[in-house]
Amino acid sequence: MQLPVLIIFSAAVIPTLIYVLIFYWADRYEREPTWLLIVAFGWGAGPAILASLAGEVLLQGPLLAAPDVADLGLMGAALVAPVIEEVVKWLALLAIFYFKRHEFDGPLDGLIYGALVGFGFAMTENIFYFMGAYGDGGYAGLASLIFVRSLLFGMNHAFYTAFSGIGLGLARDANRRSTGALWAGTGLLAAIGAHALHNLAATLSQINLGALLISLMLAAANLGLIIIVVMLSWRQEQAVIRTQLADEVGSTLSAAEYAALPRSWRNPLRPGRAASRSAQRTQLCVELALCKDRLQRRGPAREPGLPERIAALREELEGWQGDRVTG
Repeated sequence: MQLPVLIIFSAAVIPTLIYVLIFYWADRYEREPTWLLIVAFGWGAGPAILASLAGEVLLQGPLLAAPDVADLGLMGAALVAPVIEEVVKWLALLAIFYFKRHEFDGPLDGLIYGALVGFGFAMTENIFYFMGAYGDGGYAGLASLIFVRSLLFGMNHAFYTAFSGIGLGLARDANRRSTGALWAGTGLLAAIGAHALHNLAATLSQINLGALLISLMLAAANLGLIIIVVMLSWRQEQAVIRTQLADEVGSTLSAAEYAALPRSWRNPLRPGRAASRSAQRTQLCVELALCKDRLQRRGPAREPGLPERIAALREELEGWQGDRVTG
């Protein structure tokens, strides 16, 4: 493999995998199925890229013919691309939301799925951008773009689509369809808005370098919002675990296990069969707590399959002969 190709693929893939692992780690209690995360990432890396390219070409065609468009590049970067790309990425989240609702428990789940779609999209997009940068400016141009796209703004696409996922996560718990639709739409609009502001500032920075500061401030604000959502979700999940599993002590789980569960931390790098079995039991316990909480809030009429699922989880936990959660 030629050196430029190796550098391009390494610069696109390695940081992405590191970022993915960070978000995967942030899913502290009830981790999402690996296959579903791979599907989300794959949608962003493949179909979403192709659909976005097709959509942008179709929309920019009429713009080229419009005599009153002052700057097609600015219009495409700040308006067309953010709308097309975020809607296409949002479709994957919408499919998970409708067809795998039992794996979409709230804002944190939406954030994780959205980030994975965004990372897949960014990885493939970076490969194309890096190839162009090397063709235009050699190693110097490639190194400059790698710093900007993989390091400085390496999480941007994940941030944008995470907002869409958070909106769907809030819609998941809404008691009215109209409220759920409002949350879902607000999340998508936030994703488009953040994406558009970054693209506008990045395009203007070619004229005035000071505009780059806007993109940096926006990236920092996005990161701060994501951290806040993650921490609030952790606190909410801890409260649900304490409340919903209190009456399970003595039958489904022990008092020591109940005390340890809110402090447990799912380390994705922790090796060993014992760790895996402990993680499985943690998953079951947290899923039981979340199911009981949803049944309490929404009722069996809105969630008709929950009583049977709760009974199955209790039966599985009571018959568990493996490891107990110890922290």
